[in-house]
Amino acid sequence: MKQAIAVLILLAILAALIVWNALYINKVANDMTALLDALPDVDDPACPKAAAALREAWMRRLPVVDLTVSFLYTDRICEQSALLICCAETGDRYGFASAKALLADAFHDMCHAETWNSAALF
Repeated sequence: MKQAIAVLILLAILAALIVWNALYINKVANDMTALLDALPDVDDPACPKAAAALREAWMRRLPVVDLTVSFLYTDRICEQSALLICCAETGDRYGFASAKALLADAFHDMCHAETWNSAALF
């Protein structure tokens, strides 16, 4: 009986960690998307600094996110955030808009990868 209780406790802990992970990854994705949406226009002199701050915020969260999120998602975000900074520094309006859209899509994909898809179970 003690073994069954121990197994149930471990199962509950595992389930709690899975739920916490999904909530954390979704929070990070939402926070980063909010920072991305708040970026000034590429013509604004503060744009390169704001883009660099977004990348720094991502790099601070990356070690924890990297524990459970596929490298394909995190690497894509790293690449697009670096491109965003380059476009902001050079004033490339179209590159900046493209990098911003692709970065928003990468955050969405990371968030989507951590959601439950009950339709796939049935």
